[in-house]
Amino acid sequence: MLVDSHAHVDTSRFNEDREAVIEAAVAAGITRMVDPGCDLPSSRAALALAKAHPGTIFAGVGVHPHDASTYNDEVEAELRLLASETEVVAIGEFGLDYFRMLTPRDIQRSVFCAHLKLARECNLPCIIHVRDAHDDVIELLRAYGQGLRGVFHCFSGDVAQAEECLSFEGFMLSFAGPLTKQGNALPEVARMVPLDRVLVETDSPYLVPKPLRARRNEPLFVKHTAEKLAEIRGMPFEEIAQITTANAVRLFSLGDTQA
Repeated sequence: MLVDSHAHVDTSRFNEDREAVIEAAVAAGITRMVDPGCDLPSSRAALALAKAHPGTIFAGVGVHPHDASTYNDEVEAELRLLASETEVVAIGEFGLDYFRMLTPRDIQRSVFCAHLKLARECNLPCIIHVRDAHDDVIELLRAYGQGLRGVFHCFSGDVAQAEECLSFEGFMLSFAGPLTKQGNALPEVARMVPLDRVLVETDSPYLVPKPLRARRNEPLFVKHTAEKLAEIRGMPFEEIAQITTANAVRLFSLGDTQA
């Protein structure tokens, strides 16, 4: 039993076999998936997918930093409306991305704060994207995010950065495919993160975990990241699966832990 806490199953890369992908994951014990929107159209699509798969797929609504320039009052109003639907369990994904800089920094920061305000208004957790922007995310959370809850999705930082993220009591860290690969600090982070504050995800269709050589990631593959986390922590896979499932259920209000 596992929860894929971040999977973009609504994207066009699943158009030909979306239902088969979902069925394969569920058959393998991936009982629930959270599909976060990256802009208004994908937020609508994630909600539609969640409505078509009640109790299995849940939606997030938000605007990714790459698309932050599309955010305006009308978009915000519709996101707020979408967030009132019972299938929507989070605001996001949103955040800051200074790696590709597809949107100017000041716009990204403004839209980040708008999402924090929306999460507070809707009483929903945040799904936060951070790439090459850790210091700014921490700064803005300290100023505007106190008391909120959420997850730093696909965490990619070091131990010091993880400690800063975990200083926000309501937030968790989520590991994806990069945990299974070499050349990063994630094993050290995985060893130190409190077990009640860790999630696993695929970020499908991106970030295929080792040892797979697939051209597309999918929710079924979240088990490889969970297995690596169990190996790093020196714990049985079943225990890590149970812990990360309980954490996802608690954060996103996904129903019964045993479902």
